[in-house]
Amino acid sequence: MSWFGRHRPKGDTSAEAVAVELNAPTPADAIDQVRARLPEDRIVTSVAPY
Repeated sequence: MSWFGRHRPKGDTSAEAVAVELNAPTPADAIDQVRARLPEDRIVTSVAPY
């Protein structure tokens, strides 16, 4: 299934989140995939079906 994962810089709640497309069977797997791709200064803000 395709998902969009959104992320932004840590500590900057006013920053616009950036979306990346993911392919994963469950939302938890999509979150794990997006976290694995992000540098340490970014956080996942949401995951939603594509």
